[in-house]
Amino acid sequence: MGVLAVAIPLVFGALAESGKSGLSSEAETRSTWMVSACMAEIRASREGRPQYFYPTVAAQAFPPDGEVWALAFSPEGKLVGKVGKAAYDKGVKELEGRAVRYIASLSAAADLAETGPAPMLRARIHLEYPSASPAAKRQKLGFHTRIP
Repeated sequence: MGVLAVAIPLVFGALAESGKSGLSSEAETRSTWMVSACMAEIRASREGRPQYFYPTVAAQAFPPDGEVWALAFSPEGKLVGKVGKAAYDKGVKELEGRAVRYIASLSAAADLAETGPAPMLRARIHLEYPSASPAAKRQKLGFHTRIP
């Protein structure tokens, strides 16, 4: 009985961790496509032709205070659409009738260490999952780059 009392919780703990590992590996695998889609939206915004957000100019940080720039992605890593602040905060399972598993939040802020003639922004894309969880409880993968 003592062996079972120790073994059973260990087995259930291992199963729970393997589920988290599976989600993490799927997110890492699909991140290549999702981050590329996010960068394409940032570039489109800079060029004045965004699909989901508003146009920005070089050296303009985003999103404004109180807003969220977030995109929803399917379990396969395909772009589903824009996620509003309320849905981002509480979590979303479905958008426009399509399943959502990942949310990518986008932001850019001034790089305070930048001293060159052309100011650069520090852009961050956080791939968050599972999307149905509230924002504070999601696991996150962070991607960083610099943009004009």
